Amino acid sequence: MQRPVAIAVHGGAGNLARYSGTGRLEEAHKFLDEGIRSWHTMLRDGCSALDVASVCVRALEDVGYFHAGKGSSPNDKGYVELDASIMRASDHAAGSVAAVRSPKNPIDVARYVMEHTSQVLMVGAEADVLIRDAGIPVVDFSYFVPCDEVGAALPSTGTVGAVVLDQHGEIVAATSTGGTLRKRAGRVGDAPIIGAGTYARARLGGVSCTGIGEYFLRTSAASRVLARVELLGEHISTAAGTILTEIVNLGGSGGMIAVDHRGTVAMPFSTSGMYRASIDGSGNVVVGCL
Repeated sequence: MQRPVAIAVHGGAGNLARYSGTGRLEEAHKFLDEGIRSWHTMLRDGCSALDVASVCVRALEDVGYFHAGKGSSPNDKGYVELDASIMRASDHAAGSVAAVRSPKNPIDVARYVMEHTSQVLMVGAEADVLIRDAGIPVVDFSYFVPCDEVGAALPSTGTVGAVVLDQHGEIVAATSTGGTLRKRAGRVGDAPIIGAGTYARARLGGVSCTGIGEYFLRTSAASRVLARVELLGEHISTAAGTILTEIVNLGGSGGMIAVDHRGTVAMPFSTSGMYRASIDGSGNVVVGCL
């Protein structure tokens, strides 16, 4: 009997209601709907959680609809800084990168750090050296097309991510971001921080967060969702909702995706919308923006 597989992805949470009537929500919905079905098929065909999570995030970085990869916006000094992380549940392997400027796909750099170095987190100029040495494709500033110049004056929490459960029971969580619009140069949020924006534990699940990163950092959000599942026996939806409520009570906002080891999916958010899509272990499909 084939074991259940499950997948959830997000493209960031924020004031998405402002896009109503512009066609942007419809375009994103179509992309997510087609994508989640394709990525789920990869899982059903036996692809690993690590490979599928990488493919998902790379696609979310490339499409330009979200504040990650191609769609990233300049910081307050006029240049783009990118962050990403990835974690595999079975052995706690993890890799992340922060404040890099050159990679086309930051998630590829995070995976390289995980698989080919003894480090977990690489930052700044030395990370860019690592990127070149690893042969990972790089781009110049002209590649980036900010996905939302109009929204620069509005709260925005753009990040992309994926959580994947494969046929072998492996769970991988991955997250990537260009940061908040017009962020302060050198600012790093939760996305590249293992335990805050990304976390995965064997026999528990995986989490990828999106939101005002300072609040997710202060609450160790991703890891504490799974801690509540492990220590309190909470359902993954209850645990995710509890941590998000704590963030809101502190003055933050955002959302997260979580998949447990049985293929149950939770995708709570506190904003007017979150780009999201999932197929759980029973084959139920959810795609939404608002």
